[in-house]
Amino acid sequence: MLLAEKVARSGLDLAGRTRPTLAMLPRGNWIRHYYYDFPALLAGGVDRLIQYGLHQFGQAIGSAGLAMDHFILSAHSGGGMPAVDIIAGAQRPPDEFYVFDGLYGRDPATGDPLRGLEVIDNWLRDRLRHEPEHPGALRVIYIEQQTGRFSRGVGELIARNLAAADPTLTGQLSRSYRVELARVQHSQIARYCQPRLLAAADTEFNWLE
Repeated sequence: MLLAEKVARSGLDLAGRTRPTLAMLPRGNWIRHYYYDFPALLAGGVDRLIQYGLHQFGQAIGSAGLAMDHFILSAHSGGGMPAVDIIAGAQRPPDEFYVFDGLYGRDPATGDPLRGLEVIDNWLRDRLRHEPEHPGALRVIYIEQQTGRFSRGVGELIARNLAAADPTLTGQLSRSYRVELARVQHSQIARYCQPRLLAAADTEFNWLE
């Protein structure tokens, strides 16, 4: 895939960001159907990528020692399940996690198709402990016939964890942690949703725009 084409499709539009942001788009390997992998990002590889990106960017602008304060991980389509594996091995898990019609589940030939829900559950419970002092988000936008089962499973995890959260925060958190159906084509979900989420993690999508 040509990066010039993929950046636009990925929705990496920083026009709405109000804080300094470095965006990186890693390449993956197509396996078959809608399955991809990103082996270089597993087992802490994403941490090394972030440090490399900050170092390269710092050198380019003449500012050494840049550090990450807030980590957003997003994935579209075949990148969704690999993103779950990336979180499992990250030393510094993301603060915000966005998945755009990408939670297909595992290839049934390799085991339980819902394997990975426990990773999201563990990450979510830890993430909510940082609210509201260090806010984050989990937004999953899906199309039922493609990624419905796993996405709805994430919705159940969110509901269970929010039920155990501070009741005074539930309304606020439910806007940033949620699962919802897409109202645009699969290929357009990241292009439409990601710029809006990068501007505000609790944004309400106006699908009629």
